[in-house]
Amino acid sequence: MIEEKINFLFTLIEIVLGLIGLLLIIWVYGFVRRNLGLDRQTKELKKIREIIEDKFKK
Repeated sequence: MIEEKINFLFTLIEIVLGLIGLLLIIWVYGFVRRNLGLDRQTKELKKIREIIEDKFKK
Protein backbone atom coordinates (compact mmCIF):
# COMPACT_ATOMS: atom_id res chain seq x y z
CA MET A 1 0.00 0.00 0.00
CA ILE A 2 2.66 2.50 1.04
CA GLU A 3 5.00 1.34 -1.73
CA GLU A 4 2.24 1.93 -4.30
CA LYS A 5 1.77 5.49 -3.04
CA ILE A 6 5.50 6.15 -3.13
CA ASN A 7 5.75 4.76 -6.68
CA PHE A 8 2.76 6.88 -7.69
CA LEU A 9 4.41 10.00 -6.25
CA PHE A 10 7.66 9.26 -8.08
CA THR A 11 5.70 8.74 -11.30
CA LEU A 12 3.94 12.08 -10.83
CA ILE A 13 7.25 13.81 -10.13
CA GLU A 14 8.77 12.29 -13.28
CA ILE A 15 5.79 13.42 -15.36
CA VAL A 16 5.97 16.96 -13.95
CA LEU A 17 9.72 17.17 -14.54
CA GLY A 18 9.24 15.83 -18.07
CA LEU A 19 6.64 18.50 -18.81
CA ILE A 20 8.87 21.21 -17.36
CA GLY A 21 11.74 19.94 -19.50
CA LEU A 22 9.56 19.95 -22.60
CA LEU A 23 8.38 23.50 -21.92
CA LEU A 24 11.98 24.57 -21.35
CA ILE A 25 13.06 23.08 -24.67
CA ILE A 26 10.19 24.82 -26.48
CA TRP A 27 11.05 28.12 -24.79
CA VAL A 28 14.75 27.86 -25.67
CA TYR A 29 13.85 27.04 -29.30
CA GLY A 30 11.62 30.10 -29.54
CA PHE A 31 14.17 32.30 -27.75
CA VAL A 32 16.96 31.28 -30.14
CA ARG A 33 14.74 31.77 -33.21
CA ARG A 34 13.73 35.24 -32.07
CA ASN A 35 17.26 36.34 -31.25
CA LEU A 36 18.71 34.99 -34.48
CA GLY A 37 15.94 36.65 -36.48
CA LEU A 38 14.57 33.43 -37.90
CA ASP A 39 10.92 33.94 -36.99
CA ARG A 40 8.34 35.25 -39.45
CA GLN A 41 7.77 38.57 -37.70
CA THR A 42 11.45 39.49 -37.73
CA LYS A 43 11.73 38.59 -41.43
CA GLU A 44 8.75 40.82 -42.23
CA LEU A 45 10.25 43.68 -40.23
CA LYS A 46 13.52 43.33 -42.16
CA LYS A 47 11.62 43.50 -45.46
CA ILE A 48 9.70 46.58 -44.33
CA ARG A 49 12.93 48.23 -43.19
CA GLU A 50 14.56 47.53 -46.56
CA ILE A 51 11.56 48.99 -48.43
CA ILE A 52 11.60 52.14 -46.31
CA GLU A 53 15.37 52.55 -46.69
CA ASP A 54 15.06 52.16 -50.48
CA LYS A 55 12.37 54.85 -50.61
CA PHE A 56 14.44 57.32 -48.59
CA LYS A 57 17.58 56.67 -50.64
CA LYS A 58 15.80 57.69 -53.86
